[in-house]
Amino acid sequence: MRQQTLVLAVLGTALLVTAGVAGALTLGSGSATAGQAAPDEQSITVSADGTVEASPDQAVVRVAVTATGNDSSAVRDEVAERAETMQSALESYGVPSENVRTAYFDIHQERERTPEGTERGQYVGTHAFEITVEDTDAAGEVIDTAVNNGADRVDGVSFTLSDEKRESLYQDALTNAMGNAETRADTLADAGGLSVTDTHTIVSTNTDYRAYRVESAALSAGGAASGTSVESGPVTVTADVRVTYNATVA
Repeated sequence: MRQQTLVLAVLGTALLVTAGVAGALTLGSGSATAGQAAPDEQSITVSADGTVEASPDQAVVRVAVTATGNDSSAVRDEVAERAETMQSALESYGVPSENVRTAYFDIHQERERTPEGTERGQYVGTHAFEITVEDTDAAGEVIDTAVNNGADRVDGVSFTLSDEKRESLYQDALTNAMGNAETRADTLADAGGLSVTDTHTIVSTNTDYRAYRVESAALSAGGAASGTSVESGPVTVTADVRVTYNATVA
């Protein structure tokens, strides 16, 4: 039996299941080919993708603490004090400190252009945070906790997957992609008077992972009792493969 070679090259990150197939097919060259080197050395190369869709098991809340003033040190101190208050409140709520990370920090002086020239204005300080929430249903409460304890800007929420769930769905997407590749190879073989015998080479060409994002404008603010409501949606993972199959004349 002819020796087979298996090559796996994973590029990017991904997760999705809507079983799809992608790539143009031609005989002789292109993304899908039927080789004609010799009667006993035929080959068929196809490109295909597989996707998986799943419910998120994590949410990333994006908020910021901002301050303005005429003195940069005073602005810095105010931002630091309010950020510390917010972090303490989040920890009391149940968010581990390691789940609250700095996404952006900046203090700068604004400039205002006047007829007489450019004048220096107030200092603006911003400390933006990304808060990872393990319970997606608690995203709204985390926003309220942050805003009630120092944060004065909400930039939105991303519903994502944990590393473990993402890897599991990626494997499912790869399986779907391989099934689609086999179907396409059989179709090509029938059209070209060939019969697929075995797999020669597999390359995972691309992976893609799309979180479900909710921008701040789409957040629903309820009353004092109900608080902020955030509706989540599905997360998708996609895997693309390029496979070469050995074939013989039917």
